[in-house]
Amino acid sequence: MDTLHRLSTGWKAWLLLLVLTMGAAAPGVFSIPSLDRDESRFAQASKQMLETGDYIQIRYQDGLRNKKPAGIHWLQAGSTAAFSSAEAQEIWSYRVPSWIGAGLGTLAAFWAGMVLIGRRAAFMGAALFGATLLLTSEAHISKTDAVLIFFTTLGVGALARLYMRQDNDKRMALLFWAAMGLGFLIKGPVTPMVAGFILAGLWLWDKRQFDWMRSLIWWPGPLLFVVLVLPWFTWVQLETAGQYLEGAVGKDLRDKLVTASEGHGGLPGYHLAHIPIHFFPATLLFIPAIAAVWHAMRRDRLDTVAGEPRDGLKFLLVWAVPTWLFFEFLPTKLSHYILPAYPAFALMAGYGALKLMEGVRLPVTRLLSVGLFVLGGAALAAVSVPGVDHILMAEAASDFQTVEAETVLASWTPQLVYPLWLWWAGVAALVVTVCIAVMRRIGWAITGAIVTSVLLGWHIRAVFLPSQIWVQPTETLRLALEDVCGVPGEGVGCTAPERVSAVGYAEPSFIMTIGTQNLHPPETVVELPEAPSEVPTVFVINLEDPAGPPALAALEAEAEAGGFCTTRSDPAYALNYSNGDPVHFVALRFEACVRLDSGVEQTG
Repeated sequence: MDTLHRLSTGWKAWLLLLVLTMGAAAPGVFSIPSLDRDESRFAQASKQMLETGDYIQIRYQDGLRNKKPAGIHWLQAGSTAAFSSAEAQEIWSYRVPSWIGAGLGTLAAFWAGMVLIGRRAAFMGAALFGATLLLTSEAHISKTDAVLIFFTTLGVGALARLYMRQDNDKRMALLFWAAMGLGFLIKGPVTPMVAGFILAGLWLWDKRQFDWMRSLIWWPGPLLFVVLVLPWFTWVQLETAGQYLEGAVGKDLRDKLVTASEGHGGLPGYHLAHIPIHFFPATLLFIPAIAAVWHAMRRDRLDTVAGEPRDGLKFLLVWAVPTWLFFEFLPTKLSHYILPAYPAFALMAGYGALKLMEGVRLPVTRLLSVGLFVLGGAALAAVSVPGVDHILMAEAASDFQTVEAETVLASWTPQLVYPLWLWWAGVAALVVTVCIAVMRRIGWAITGAIVTSVLLGWHIRAVFLPSQIWVQPTETLRLALEDVCGVPGEGVGCTAPERVSAVGYAEPSFIMTIGTQNLHPPETVVELPEAPSEVPTVFVINLEDPAGPPALAALEAEAEAGGFCTTRSDPAYALNYSNGDPVHFVALRFEACVRLDSGVEQTG
C-alpha cells in the first residue's frame, strides 16, 4: 500500500501512465505499414487536405468522403505538416494524434477515477486500461477512436466531479461542453451519447434528482458546444451542396443503426466474447471487480457497511453498462466500438484490486479471472508463436489459382526471419504473473500483467507483424513496381512514371502509400497512349483477379501493335487480409524503344 501510495501521488503518477500507454503502442506507430481499409482512407483524406489546401471538404481522391466530421483529419494533417510532409507519404505521421490521444485518454481515466473511487484504485485501473490491447492497438491506427476516448473520458471526468461534489462548478460545466463539442468533431454523436447515458442513468437511479446538473444548462456551456460544432458543419454543407449530412447521417449513421453496415454484423455478446483479448491484461481483475462492486452496492443498500464509494461506483455502472449494452445490440459490430466503456471497466478493476489488497477474499471470482487472463495471454502468445505463420502461409498458398503453392511458399519463406526474445520474455512474464496472482500478491500481479501485455504487444507490433510481408499486399505490390522502376517519384537512374494504374486491386493503402494521383478500379482504364512518349506508362496487375489476365493480354497486344517496349517484373505474391483473397502481382512498364547501333531495340 505504501508503494502504491507513492506511485499514485504527484506528477510521477501522470508521467508513468502516459509513458506506459505511449510506450506500449510506440512500435506499431512506426513499424507497421498503412492498414486497410479504414486507416488508409482516413490518412489519405487528411493527406489530400495538405495537398489541396481545402480543410473543409473531406475527399478520397476525386470523391467526397461524407462519413465522419473533419476533426481527426485536421489533427492528422497538422501532425504531418509538423513532423513530415504529404509528399513523404509516411503513415506514422498520421498516427501521431491517435498515439497521443491514447496516452491522454489514460490520463483522463485516472483523472475521472480519482474523484469516483480514490487515487490509489484509479491509478491501478488507469494503468490496466493504458495497457489494454484494444487501446494500444487503436493508438497506432490513424482513425478516430483513440482521440475520441480522450475527449469522451475527459467530458465524463468533468461530469463525475459535478456529480460527486454537488457544487455546480461552472468551470467543470464549461469543460464538459468543450469535451462534448470536440468529441463531436471527432466522431459525431458518440461522445454526447455516452454522456447522455450517464445523465439519464443517474437521473433515474436518484429518483429524478437533477439539482447537481443545473450548471450544465448555464447558457455559456451549450453555446460553447454550438460555437465549436456549427461553423464547420454549416461551411461543409454549403461546400458540398447539402451532401455532407445526407451522407453522414442519411447513409453512414443510418446504416449502422438499422443494418449490419458493410457486412460488419454479429449477435449480441460479440463484444463480451472479445473481452479476453481486447481487455487484456485488465482481465486479471475483471471478474473480482464485478463481484466487489456488486457486494459494495448491495451492502450499502442494507446499511451494513459504511465508507464504500457508493456514488462513485454508481457512476461507473451507469457509464459502463448502458454503453456496453448499446453496442452489443447495435446491428453493426466492430471491435473498437466498445472502447468508450473500457475506462469504466478498468476503473472498476482498479477498485476490485484495492479491495483484494485490503483483505477481501473473493476466491472464486479471483481464480476465474486468473483463468480469463491466461486465456487472453495464451491467445496472444499463440497467434505469434514461432511456426504458426508457416502453417497460415501454407494454407494461404493453396488458394492461388494462377501458380503452384510450392512456388508461392518458396518466395514467402525467406521473409520470416525475426528474433524471439520478446516472445519468450512475454510468455515467462505471463507464467510468473499467474503464479503471483494465485498467491494473492495483487500489486505485483498487476505489475506482471502490464509487463506481459507490453512484452507480447512489442513482439507482435515491432517484430512479428512487420516481418510478415506475405500479408502486406501493398508492400508486395511496391516490390513489383520497384522491379520495373515503376514507383512514382522514386526513379534512380531511370525515369519514374507520373502515375501507376492498378488492375484487380483496389485497396486504399495503394493510394495512400504510392500517391494520390494513382488509379485503381473502377477508375483504371486498361489502355496505352496512342503513341510511345518519353514519360513511361506503368500498370500493376493482379492475375488472381478475374480482370487481371485479360488486361495483361490486352496491354501486351496493344504494346506490340503500337511500337512500345515492355518491361515486366518478376511475380510477387501476397494474401490480401482485407478480403482473404490471394494476390499475384505483375508490374508492366511501357515506353518508347531506343535503337542501338547493333540494331537491337531496348527500352528507353
